[in-house]
Amino acid sequence: MIHGRCVAEASGAAESKQWSDRFTQSVLEWLAVSETDCQDLRNMPYGEAANDMLLLMLRCRRDDEEAVGKDASKTSMSLQIANDPDSLYSGLVLTCLGLSDLETHGLDIESHKKDSEQLRPFEYDARSRAAAFVISDWLDMPPQFVGAYESRIASGLERAADKSKLGDAGARALENEKQSKWGWRKYLATGAGVAVAGTLVGVTAGLAAPLMVAGMGAVGIGGLGFLATTGGAAMVGSLLGVAGGGVIGRRFNTRLRGLREFYFTQLPLGQSPADANTHALHATMFVPGFLVAAASASPFAPVRNVMGLDLGDAYTLYFETKELVALQGAFADFVRNTAKSAAVSVVLAKTVLGGLLGALTWPLAILKFGQLIDSPWAVGIERSKRAGKLLADVLESRAHGTRPVTLVGYSLGALTIFTCLNELHRRKAFGIVETAVLLGMPVDSTNVDTWTACCQCVSRRIIIGYSKNDWVLAFLFRASSLCTHLAGLSGVDESNMFADKPLARRKLMNLDLSSIIAEHSDYLDRLDDVMLEVSRFL
Repeated sequence: MIHGRCVAEASGAAESKQWSDRFTQSVLEWLAVSETDCQDLRNMPYGEAANDMLLLMLRCRRDDEEAVGKDASKTSMSLQIANDPDSLYSGLVLTCLGLSDLETHGLDIESHKKDSEQLRPFEYDARSRAAAFVISDWLDMPPQFVGAYESRIASGLERAADKSKLGDAGARALENEKQSKWGWRKYLATGAGVAVAGTLVGVTAGLAAPLMVAGMGAVGIGGLGFLATTGGAAMVGSLLGVAGGGVIGRRFNTRLRGLREFYFTQLPLGQSPADANTHALHATMFVPGFLVAAASASPFAPVRNVMGLDLGDAYTLYFETKELVALQGAFADFVRNTAKSAAVSVVLAKTVLGGLLGALTWPLAILKFGQLIDSPWAVGIERSKRAGKLLADVLESRAHGTRPVTLVGYSLGALTIFTCLNELHRRKAFGIVETAVLLGMPVDSTNVDTWTACCQCVSRRIIIGYSKNDWVLAFLFRASSLCTHLAGLSGVDESNMFADKPLARRKLMNLDLSSIIAEHSDYLDRLDDVMLEVSRFL
């Protein structure tokens, strides 16, 4: 309702409204807000007044101010949380994971499933993570705190569970899901409720001081035993995306989508073997738009070293690599040949790239080299759209885990992501994608319907990287009469497109990369510099 509204308002879907109510109720229960106050908040209209009231509760709420003044031991749970950043952020992340009231409900997942007022345990919705960043901003706290405490909690869950069992247990649980009514949830429904609630408290208590979460008490460290069982491993494995091998171990039906190649590789977290086996509560998927021939590593490998980027578990999606390598070669040949012509400097001097594409008359010296690039580009456009639909299949199946995902792509990779988001919207698959980064994207920036669909499917932010200097991208669309403005050349005019939708306007963020990108190939050649700029908004 209150926190959730700031994230879910744009979708207008009943499912998003239901999530919003669940999230708000979970936060109120975490803060131990009385039923009377809860009812008052529910009756308030959405808006700043309700937000301010809940913010005040987060900062300094007391159950009885007079009692607190006389006896410090009677300080309310919310006040203890507000005074302790460890408790605040650990509790906030656990609330987003649906784990803040397991002592009351135990591990009876079905009771949570039927109770529309509760977030489902171990299902980390992208909208919940986006709301956590909003709450952090309201509290004037650095957004990096959210990611830091996610890492601590994920490490604690993995330590409690047997890592060697995560993948196998998840695979067995997925198989059971197909053969029984409740699938892997049977493991949870038959567990020792209070003991496992204590397990989660014990995990976080070992991470960040005693966790002050309403409705949960510190149960001994012995309660950690359940997560090391097959059921516990399946629970953690499904959350962290290692069930059945995750996206790395899955086989995808490429023939159904008309593709020959579609697979993921993982970017290592660090240099040590221990880092490679660590999982996070969120994931990032990179999608390249063209590739250098015989490259031994992901083009996004240097991004791991960009300061300030919290990627979580990072994967690179490869599709139709032969065509993408051919496209990069075509770019190089085209630029090399046209650079010999003085006509290029004339084109750039006119600075028409920020205007209508159709208004530009290209010199013959450039047009004669169009055959070098037109065919590989057309093939790449078609394959990228097919890959986008297959990526939507992957995300909807939660092969990456029941956790939020950030999508990052350049050129045709951005088109793949854009197609995926529109496909997810068509299927009403919300709460999966937290952030999308679309760099040099060859998509019409004026189509209200497609951009509205993207805003409704992305929970937190859409970053549109563009360059006014990208004359190669402008040339590729020289014959298009339907597309007069490209997102990769001028960004999106969100103020006019969403004049009556403030949340959609806040989600869209244009990032001018003209000082870095001189032509289209620079999105690959200078990817680390580009991502350094992007990191300021993630």
